Amino acid sequence: MLIDSHCHLNFKAYKDDLSEVIGRCHQAGMKVINVGAAFDTSQKALEIAHDNDGMYAALGLHPIHVYDEEFEIKKYQDLINNNQSQVVAMGETGFDFWHLQESLDKGAGSIEEIKQKQEKVFRAHIQLAQDNDLALVIHGRNHKDDPSLNAYDHIYRVLKDSGAKRAVIHCYGGNISQAKEFVKLGFYLGFTGIVTFDKTGILEEIVKWIPTDKMLIETDAPYLSPEPHRGKRNEPVYVRHVAEKIAMIKGMSVDEVIAITGDNANELFNLK
Repeated sequence: MLIDSHCHLNFKAYKDDLSEVIGRCHQAGMKVINVGAAFDTSQKALEIAHDNDGMYAALGLHPIHVYDEEFEIKKYQDLINNNQSQVVAMGETGFDFWHLQESLDKGAGSIEEIKQKQEKVFRAHIQLAQDNDLALVIHGRNHKDDPSLNAYDHIYRVLKDSGAKRAVIHCYGGNISQAKEFVKLGFYLGFTGIVTFDKTGILEEIVKWIPTDKMLIETDAPYLSPEPHRGKRNEPVYVRHVAEKIAMIKGMSVDEVIAITGDNANELFNLK
């Protein structure tokens, strides 16, 4: 089954035509996981999941928002308790070093302080996931210019230290040696529309290498539209283009990639 393992229909980009976008998902017979980035978008993901078969929610506070609101564990636990059929993961959470200046502008005292706050919130997500037998959806983004600010090194350290068992590193943007370490720990890697237009060759190398039982496909909609939709708003049905590109790279059929990544998503997120 075609599954978009990470998107944001809970974002304002769909406020005018959400029902039409969801209708196209239903027409495609697919499942969709909408991922929260703050408390309000986590609640919206739950609303969508309640109203639509085949839609699920991940709850979380994105690392770029840790200076916008507090991650209140009890509030998220209450959401889990009251929506057990809809909540399949915690996240997205992790480290984001691309937007450090925005956090400094919001009052953070230093880059080191931001890293510590992101880590504290990340570890709280991990604890909630472990307490409730949920998967983790993990975000990583490196600093644009400073190679010492590598989000994936920090993600690996925290995951290994915490003993986390079920996770996807979504929209994977690390290198192949890091990819091998994550897979060795049993984690999945998520691939987005970037794979359809990446010019670096890094993603293609990782896709060629990755064991098929550790790959997921996703859109990150409304962002990262794949070819042939670049420059337009993304939506879940476009995840098929990601499957097509992966099939081409790995020398598989598109149906095989869709079936395998669907099984992987069902396994990781325990989808019903």
